[in-house]
Amino acid sequence: MNRKSIAIVTASVLALGWLAWAAWPEPQGVETAPLERGDFVRELVEDARTRVRDRYTVTAPLAGQLVRPVLKAGDTVSAGQVVAEIRPAAATLLDARSQGEQRERVAAMQATLVRAQANLARARVAEQQARADLARAQSLGQQGFVSPTQQESAQRTLQQRYEELGMAEQEVNATTHDLQRLRIGLLPPAASPVGPLWRVTSPVNARVLKLHRDSEGPTTAGMALLDLGNPGALEVVTDLLTEDAVSLSSGAQAMLVQWGGQDVLSARLSRIEPGAFTKVSALGVEEQRVKAIFEAADPLPEGLGDGYRMTIRIVVEQAQGVPLAPVSAVFPQGAGHAVFVAREGRVHLQAVELVSRNGQQAWLRTDLPWGSRLVIYPSASLRDGDRVK
Repeated sequence: MNRKSIAIVTASVLALGWLAWAAWPEPQGVETAPLERGDFVRELVEDARTRVRDRYTVTAPLAGQLVRPVLKAGDTVSAGQVVAEIRPAAATLLDARSQGEQRERVAAMQATLVRAQANLARARVAEQQARADLARAQSLGQQGFVSPTQQESAQRTLQQRYEELGMAEQEVNATTHDLQRLRIGLLPPAASPVGPLWRVTSPVNARVLKLHRDSEGPTTAGMALLDLGNPGALEVVTDLLTEDAVSLSSGAQAMLVQWGGQDVLSARLSRIEPGAFTKVSALGVEEQRVKAIFEAADPLPEGLGDGYRMTIRIVVEQAQGVPLAPVSAVFPQGAGHAVFVAREGRVHLQAVELVSRNGQQAWLRTDLPWGSRLVIYPSASLRDGDRVK
């Protein structure tokens, strides 16, 4: 083979090698993180607020005019102390038409009174006549001119006239009171009679938490006037999804943060209310939630009061010394889960059992050795055995 043929063959081999190298797939760039052994904690993070444990809402026992309260929020009251006063409501003003109708009622009642007085006078005259007839019959009876039957008839007539006189007197009395009632209806409100004050007292020794009414004005029966309680006896209330509430055990531990101080406060689950309610989330999704009440393990700081906002971190699940991987490294595979393990420039698909997860870590059950490099955020094109760098 001459030199020219050798050169042609060599060029051909180099060209084929260059084409093969150009067609050879490039290793994919991936990011990895180690499989570690550590402590796993899964938490629920929710907004919470403080609430006075024993709260008393004082309401108005009757309708009337509330006197301007002298108490302020934060004042201390004792059991039996007057916390509100209610006077009878003033009469309403009458318009021109109502006043005209009321005057006509007064005039009609005056005429009725005149008629009742006339009936009384007639009944009085009839009673006097019956009395005189009875006296005459008794006198004649003693002389033998009137029989006993006629005397008894005169006696019954007197009794009847006496009863009619009593009825006429009662009718005059009732008509007089009705006339007085109608005349009171024409009085201006300022001249109307005002009854005594009704005093509302505190049921317990407490402090005023909130004034629902801080000025004078009309009130109805059952209207809330003020809230009483002990601001030093607080509990923490939060709204949980019903599926999260079911997973909590009795006495579940929690941490209170972002309450205004640097310390992390400890709390434990006291109770979960049995009735759930519907709440619309910020995304417009209807959620079934339930109220969970927590008791602080230590006394809460003095600066906290009723209705103060904070964040609660509730421990749902925890374990020590378990395999932990980044959540982004675990993905569904068939009916289970899997990870990509980077080893010697290639990735290998490895099935794992996902026990639990939180926002950052996944608790796995696997036989992979500690320190194995797991691919995080694997791309959809990555396959078992692919070259990576």
